[in-house]
Amino acid sequence: MASAAEHPPADLWRARLFEAAPLLFSSLAFAAGAVTLLSIATPALPHVRGLDALERLADELPELTASIAGVALMGLATGLNRRVDAAWAVTTALLSAVCLYAFFRHGHLAAAGAAGATALLLALSRRAFYRHSRLADLVPDRRVALGIAFAFGIAFVGALLWVGARPAWAEAPWWALLTDPHLGRPGRALAIGLAACVVVVLQHYLLSRHRGAPALAASEDFARAEAMIEVADDALPDAELAFTRDKSFLFVDGAFVMNARGGASLIAMGPPVGKRAAWKSALSALRAEAERLSLRPVVYAAPPDLLPDLLDVGFRVEKVGENAIVDLAGFTIAGSARQKIRAARRRFVEREGAVFEMLAPPHAQALWDELRPVSDAWLAAHGGREKAFSLGAFNPDYLARAHIATARIHGRVIAFANIWLNAKKTRGAIDLMRFVPDAAPNGLMDFLFTEILLWAQSQHMTTFDLGMAPLAGLASEKYASLFARIGRLVHERGEQFYGFQGLRAFKGKFGPRWEPRYIAAPGTWTMPIVLAEVAMLTNGPRHTAAAE
Repeated sequence: MASAAEHPPADLWRARLFEAAPLLFSSLAFAAGAVTLLSIATPALPHVRGLDALERLADELPELTASIAGVALMGLATGLNRRVDAAWAVTTALLSAVCLYAFFRHGHLAAAGAAGATALLLALSRRAFYRHSRLADLVPDRRVALGIAFAFGIAFVGALLWVGARPAWAEAPWWALLTDPHLGRPGRALAIGLAACVVVVLQHYLLSRHRGAPALAASEDFARAEAMIEVADDALPDAELAFTRDKSFLFVDGAFVMNARGGASLIAMGPPVGKRAAWKSALSALRAEAERLSLRPVVYAAPPDLLPDLLDVGFRVEKVGENAIVDLAGFTIAGSARQKIRAARRRFVEREGAVFEMLAPPHAQALWDELRPVSDAWLAAHGGREKAFSLGAFNPDYLARAHIATARIHGRVIAFANIWLNAKKTRGAIDLMRFVPDAAPNGLMDFLFTEILLWAQSQHMTTFDLGMAPLAGLASEKYASLFARIGRLVHERGEQFYGFQGLRAFKGKFGPRWEPRYIAAPGTWTMPIVLAEVAMLTNGPRHTAAAE
């Protein structure tokens, strides 16, 4: 564990500022712009009479310029939130100008001090804004645009109240809001600001770049991925998810990352696959590709040994669950702790006449004809739609690669599961688990899992992964993150919606060790959004590449 000497307080504060800088300064910039716009809508300067048009323009030029600066500061909030270097430079300059304007034009020390302090802190945070910019990166997103519209509405109401308090307004026509030398002062400033908004809107439609999506893998990509899996440094069995045909591949020298777009994120499934030394390069390539597509890079279900590389390339990490890993060398169904499992196994074999089979590829077409009704019945009882991304689906082209475990009663298949194996066949994992709800006796899945584990043990495998227990094992200490606290609350109180504790208890029957799994993204604040995007990607419609 790292000592305090390895991470002095100054370094920790710098790291926290680096993470919080985009959200903090984008909020401050927006607030500064809104306050500037509101202040020019209710001018406090004395009215100077007898000026011609040019003199009037010169007199009001600071306010007209400040209205543009206010709109620009609000619009730049999006660029700051994306860590764009040009947004940092322009915002720092505008805040400095607002500081001078507030001090010399109005003598407002508090406003000048706030703008100056924000500009100074922003200047000192230069390293947090490292992305080279395009004009499209400075376009305000919808939330900022709505905020600008709201600020304009408040400023307009303020201007009307200011004008209404002047005696001359009672007999003035409506266009005096723009043309009158005195009454039109806030109206002219707001009109200039509105013109700046129109420019921003035109910029949005002419220059904004929609978020992209990676292309699904082609046939040659699958061949390249398979070759890397074969020589990988002890790849996890779930590397087989590369062949579900709903992902893209990102290759570097020695490794690849399987990924798909979910919402505003480019989500990698599991760790990079390939040589261990290439993992960090693969993660860096994922970040670069996400930036190219204007997406947020995410890694889902990351194992513990990936954490150092994730931290090195700037990811923030939160635990999302635990995988049940059975160490097969010590697995046994003997003893009092496994009495219920032994009883279920004996009952299914002796009373129900159940027969277990493990079928190795290649598989005959007749097998799919037997399994499809089982899968259809299971889907009908569980929402009627296949999962995606983090789970396989009933697709013969995909399942043809796997061993298939079946349970038959009186010759009829009533349950099956497909098994992932790593290239060296030393590790196994379970993927699909399906049964006929109306025909499956209680305890059927206990029987099927037990037989699968005994088979894996007979094949001299070292471990077998029973899959994740979502949100299990999250920290409960008083120093736990907000994400962990909310996740633990969902795990404890959301049983009726998902069955978190029931799933963990079922897998716990087989005596596994619980290995953490993590989700990683660049910022801690976005973790709940990212986890929701993973859930939608897993439960959403499956987009697949055509098999060739």
